[in-house]
Amino acid sequence: MEYVEFEKFPESITSISSQFEAIYNQSKISEENGLHLIAGPGYRKELEFLVKDYLIRSDSKNEEKIKKELLGTAIKRIKEKRIEACASRAAWLGNDETHYVRKWEDKDLEDLKNLIKMVVDWIDLVERSDEYEAAMPSPEVPVF
Repeated sequence: MEYVEFEKFPESITSISSQFEAIYNQSKISEENGLHLIAGPGYRKELEFLVKDYLIRSDSKNEEKIKKELLGTAIKRIKEKRIEACASRAAWLGNDETHYVRKWEDKDLEDLKNLIKMVVDWIDLVERSDEYEAAMPSPEVPVF
């Protein structure tokens, strides 16, 4: 077994999804040790955890419904279009990693990981932006 350096994710991500980082790193261990057939479904699983935990955080009254939804259905709930677009494409590639027939022959595990990292980056940007907007509400009178 090869030593694998764990990926660290922003606090905004780990506070949303407590299992995301562990699932990602287990998938990374699989991949870096040549277990590519297992790594792909693992990356797809961590995407589902991140998306659903992100949605539950903002819509806790629908928690049970979100947990039971198919990933594609859950992704359609995402209001931020960039997150939704990247998550949709990551789900498509993640499904290719779990199904017998591939739909995206010209895409691979690297594309899946790139899309997942874009989802992470967009969520992080939205979360950090929201924090500043809450901490610094617009003044009633313009400050210029």
